[in-house]
Amino acid sequence: MNEIKRQLQLKVGDTTQQQQNVIQKISAQYPIRTKKNNAFFPAFISFALLVGACLFVFSYIGEKQSRTPPNEIVATTVEQEKDNENNTTLLLTEEQKKEYYKQYKEIMDKVNEKKLGLGLEVAPMESFEESDWVEPKDYEKMVNSIVEDFLATEREKKAALSRYLEETVTNLDGETTKPIYVYFSGLMIKIKMTANFVTQYNAEYDRQLFIAVNDISTQLADKKGTWEQTSSKASLIDGGKTYSIRIEGIFYFNGITYEKAFTIEFSCDEFGNIY
Repeated sequence: MNEIKRQLQLKVGDTTQQQQNVIQKISAQYPIRTKKNNAFFPAFISFALLVGACLFVFSYIGEKQSRTPPNEIVATTVEQEKDNENNTTLLLTEEQKKEYYKQYKEIMDKVNEKKLGLGLEVAPMESFEESDWVEPKDYEKMVNSIVEDFLATEREKKAALSRYLEETVTNLDGETTKPIYVYFSGLMIKIKMTANFVTQYNAEYDRQLFIAVNDISTQLADKKGTWEQTSSKASLIDGGKTYSIRIEGIFYFNGITYEKAFTIEFSCDEFGNIY
């Protein structure tokens, strides 16, 4: 995708001029003023006064020398070296480019295996410009940064909208339905999960606990795109008080396919009511 490729480009800046500006600023803060001693001749008082005035002026406008503290020199040099490393266009052979591209694909495959609903992919190799090539470790850092931003946005959006979700409902046939918001790239979609839960009284705990779940299904709450559930896995947690159900599926929207995995939890109270 061109958009992703643009996000992974290097930016080439003029750090040399920036360093010169810093050095000039430091030099201005640490000027060296040269003072000259002049002989005094009583016979030429007026001439001496004129010369003294000139020397006084020249002592302030003489040549300035930089006295940058050593720690500032080191900091500036290290910063410049880092900028140069990050802003250098790699000169790669075709074989090296093929190897880098292969590693880019492996990095992206690992991200997509998580089924985040992000929809990332590596742009075609022929669309890469010379400035797009970066070390695989730097490519991985940039991809991970995109993933972290995506997950942060997902948490924020879900937290903002979850308060508006309907309550969990169990109908007369024993089917329990619970809605959940699922985030895809730029889209927040509401999905409803339905299942048949079985609870049983447990004498040891003196309460109802889950013992089974059947017929797990999911469907979109609205008509935006299409959703296909591909798998489900239920796990009992919290001593049988809660079912954690992992759902995997594929969301289709505007010709784009998003793989998504998410988890939804159902709990039961001491009387077997499910929420």
